[in-house]
Formats: sequence, structure tokens, C-alpha cells
Amino acid sequence: LEFRRVLFRSHKICFIIIKLLKMEQILYGKPVAERLDEYSSKIFKTFESEQTKPKLTAITVGDNPASILYVSRKQEKAIKLGVEFNWIKLIESTSQNDLNEIISSESKNTNGLIVQLPLPKHLDVEAAIDCIDPKVDVDGLTQFNLGTLFTENYQILPATSLAVLELLDFYGIKTVDKNIVIAGRSRLVSAPLAKILSSKKYNANVTVIHSRTTNQKQFIQNSDIFISAVGSAKLFNKSFFKEGSTVIDIGISKIDGRTYGDVDNLDLENYLSNRSPFPGGVGPITVSALFYNLSILLN
Repeated sequence: LEFRRVLFRSHKICFIIIKLLKMEQILYGKPVAERLDEYSSKIFKTFESEQTKPKLTAITVGDNPASILYVSRKQEKAIKLGVEFNWIKLIESTSQNDLNEIISSESKNTNGLIVQLPLPKHLDVEAAIDCIDPKVDVDGLTQFNLGTLFTENYQILPATSLAVLELLDFYGIKTVDKNIVIAGRSRLVSAPLAKILSSKKYNANVTVIHSRTTNQKQFIQNSDIFISAVGSAKLFNKSFFKEGSTVIDIGISKIDGRTYGDVDNLDLENYLSNRSPFPGGVGPITVSALFYNLSILLN
């Protein structure tokens, strides 16, 4: 614990030096994830001492390699944090009715539940997600939990959205009256982020662009903070960004067995004020954010 405190203080000192020298700040996700894990583990230990280990259930349908990898990482994190992990693996041909019944049943016997996306094409994602009891919806994707984002009483944010907010907070990146452009329009990232970042807590001016937006470059060049969640390799290069702005790359895509982010980092060094690396930026925070959500539901 003391080591983590020293590490956090050293990061703060580095931030000050970087700003004084006008150097680019790389937004590494690992220390942010460690801060979330520290909080979550305290809640889990308290819960365990009073009852039993907290339980997280993950449901996968089929054997999508990416899904298996993501759930494996969540399983590893669960073991590290002292959470019981229940992985339910369903076959590709599982029917909608069977899936819905399993989700509804498992929601009653766990503290948190996730349905790993994407699902096979014959299954209705919306119908499956809304079989999750909102009280165990650690992904924050049910209609109920997404709806609460339009109130002041929300508890849960989708893990990727939460990861971005934690990244901004950890590195002291101000959002008040800043122009923030988000590329992409998924329920996991852009919709929750746009709502929260434009709220009174963050007071940002938020624009969402997408595949049907004409002259995307004009919007991005006017942004103080650009967040990309498109999933198209090296889609945005230096010519899109205003000098001294902040760029956060969430997108991930695979070409010839290699993974890429949305941002082409060529010639970006010391051109931006803040930049998340790929890999090593938002990614490491996302799994920790999921367990942070679980700790919130328990608390």
C-alpha cells in the first residue's frame, strides 16, 4: 500500500515537470487500474468478512476467440481480487429462450453478471441484456441502468466509459468548457460518455461524430480532447489533431493477426499535450472498472 502511495505521488510530480517543460504526457492505464483495484479489493474484503466471497458470473455463447480472451482476463482479475468467478459457457446454437432463461436464473444467484458481447447473429442482444437484473448489471448496459444516466442518481457506468473518465481524472485533464469530440456511437462508449461529460460534473462541450458525419477532420481539429472508439486501424493521423490537444484511443481492430488502435501515432511525439498509448492506455483500466462497478453494487 505504501509503495502505491509513493508511486501515485511520483506520478503527480512527473505531471508537474511535464507541464513545465511542455512535454507530451503519455496516459498509461496501469497506474489508473491499480488505483481502482485498491478501492475494489477493500470492499471485497469487507464483504467476504461479513458473508462469503463476492461472486461474478460471466456468460459466453459460442467460442469467439476475442470473447474467450476478454473473459479469461476478467477471470484472472477476479482471482487476484478475491472474487469468485462463475463462467457459464454456452454452445453457439443456444436459443434465445434458453439464453434468456439462463440469464434471468443466474441473476438471482450472483452479485454481478455479464453477458460477453458480441453474441451469435441469431440472438437478440437487447433482449438478452435486459434479462439481467439491474442490481447485478456490472456492465451497466441494461435499459434501466443506461436510463439512470439521465438523472443525478446513476451508480453504474459501462466499464469502458468509466475507464476514460478515470484516465482523465488520474492525469488531471480538465474538461470544463473544453471541446470534446467522440468518434463512434456505441452504447458502450460514446452515448454514456457524451451524457456524463456534458453534465454539470464535467461541464464539457461534447460532439459525437460517426460514419455519416461529413468533414470529420473539421470537428476533430477543433477539439481540445478527442476520444476515438471506432475500431478502424490508424484511421486518424497527425493532420486531424490540433497541436497541444489530448487524444484518447479506445478503438481496437485486427489486421493479419496484429491489433491496432484508431490513431496513427506517426510524428505525434510531443505534438500533443496528452496521448493514450496503444496498447497500454484505456485497455488495462477497463477490466478494473468492471470490478469497481461490482464493488459499487456491493457497497
